Amino acid sequence: MSGVSATVNGISAPVSAMSPGQLTIQIPYDVGSGPAILGVNNNGQIASYIFQMSPSAPGIFTDQTGALTPVASGLAGQPISLFMTGEGDVSSSLLTGTTPGPGTPLYRLPQPLLPVTVTVGGLPAIVSFAGITSGLVGKSQVNFTIPPAAAPGPQPVVVTVGGVPSPPAILTVNPPQ
Repeated sequence: MSGVSATVNGISAPVSAMSPGQLTIQIPYDVGSGPAILGVNNNGQIASYIFQMSPSAPGIFTDQTGALTPVASGLAGQPISLFMTGEGDVSSSLLTGTTPGPGTPLYRLPQPLLPVTVTVGGLPAIVSFAGITSGLVGKSQVNFTIPPAAAPGPQPVVVTVGGVPSPPAILTVNPPQ
């Protein structure tokens, strides 16, 4: 990543990974909504891209098959976690590229200001926590309970933040034992 940097609206955007066809950055928290310009400097070669920033744009982290990661299955009525990005503004201001310290109490962790809901197979799930935990830069953890009435088998999971739904991810609901 030597010699590669990125900005969004002139604000430095941390680069976390890159490959020949992809650059993974964290959009700075203080960019805000509206038109935005991504600038990339690759060892003196400059490129830019204009895009629209929304208050939220949730996306669930999945494996290559579209299944939730790190846990892709669970029992109906069981608590489970997923990881997402695009939660929008959070409480407890956090500097771009940083993470809450280890041992930060749950009530002090940065949490989305917009409402977060989860559905499994179209059924509402109870969300017990949504926020940025220690070690997660640009990612949020969402803890929820798989609805007790969820049908066994692969089910779509959708996270909605501020009325904006994520693309679905797959959770396999295991049959009762």
